[in-house]
Amino acid sequence: MIGLRHLHEEPFRRRIGLVLLLWTLAVAFMLTLTPFRFDLATASFGRIDWRLYYRRPSGALAVNRDFVLNLAMLSPLGAGWALLRGSRGMGRIALEAALLGLTTSTMIETIQIFEPSRCPQLADVWRNTAGCLAAAATVAWLVPRVLGAAAETVGRGMLDHDYAERVVVTNPVSRP
Repeated sequence: MIGLRHLHEEPFRRRIGLVLLLWTLAVAFMLTLTPFRFDLATASFGRIDWRLYYRRPSGALAVNRDFVLNLAMLSPLGAGWALLRGSRGMGRIALEAALLGLTTSTMIETIQIFEPSRCPQLADVWRNTAGCLAAAATVAWLVPRVLGAAAETVGRGMLDHDYAERVVVTNPVSRP
């Protein structure tokens, strides 16, 4: 089991981030490009659905399963990026994660032009990018606070233990 002391070590967090980043890229490309029957004859920008969002027949914005899945798809990529980059500042990590999410999603949707069974959509690009950005910003904000609180609790516990030892040593109980 991973101990709390390992989470305080930046190299360990960076390794977790790298594994999460590479795993997300592999899974995202595998899931979105299967069944891998690429055909140059189907490649056409006319196949791209250029809408940024979708509406229900009532006119309301459609928030459906596809919307949620697209937001979630690259969020581990953003979280991994934030862990990998460490303490670079939340703004910088968020910007880099947005560019990483945009690049990755654009590559996936562009390659889907060559896959006859897939339908590339512009809405998927911004949804994937938003998920990547949100996860990176959340991790970049959360990790220092969680680790700081954990260190404070552990430190307080150690101080209490040290104080108890000092009290026993400096004020030994006299035995009759």
